[in-house]
Amino acid sequence: MSPSQIITGISENKVTYQKYFDVSPDLLFEVWSDPKHLKEWWGPDGFTLSVISFDFRKGGFFKFIMHGPDGQDYKNKIQFLNIVIPRLITYQHVGDGEGDEDVNFQSDIVFEKSGNGTNLTMIQIFSSKHELERVNEKYGAIEGGKQHIGNLQKYLEKM
Repeated sequence: MSPSQIITGISENKVTYQKYFDVSPDLLFEVWSDPKHLKEWWGPDGFTLSVISFDFRKGGFFKFIMHGPDGQDYKNKIQFLNIVIPRLITYQHVGDGEGDEDVNFQSDIVFEKSGNGTNLTMIQIFSSKHELERVNEKYGAIEGGKQHIGNLQKYLEKM
């Protein structure tokens, strides 16, 4: 994998993003699993993050508000399904936490040592191909995923 490239693949109801980071799996995992880091990079371009709560354990929830460049606030809630330090984070995005489940998908974040760095794979799994297409059309989910990983890269470069 080229250090600057984000490889994106779409297959039925699944989007896979892959990128090489020139940092250890331990550091990349920490930056993905600590709210002090997450608030610095999480989300697509132009968004900022307010962490409401963060319970990083299997079954725990991460509640947050994404503040859009359009001035809108977007409440989000995810539940951690599996955590294997420093190799895997699996979570289910379960909407806004207040009954609105307009966006519901699973993410697998895989951290794989590669030389002196880490290959990151983020897989988003939707209930159907139609649901992936709907969420992508409404929210720009695929481009947002690319920007999300790009913002992680920018944050790591500043560290």
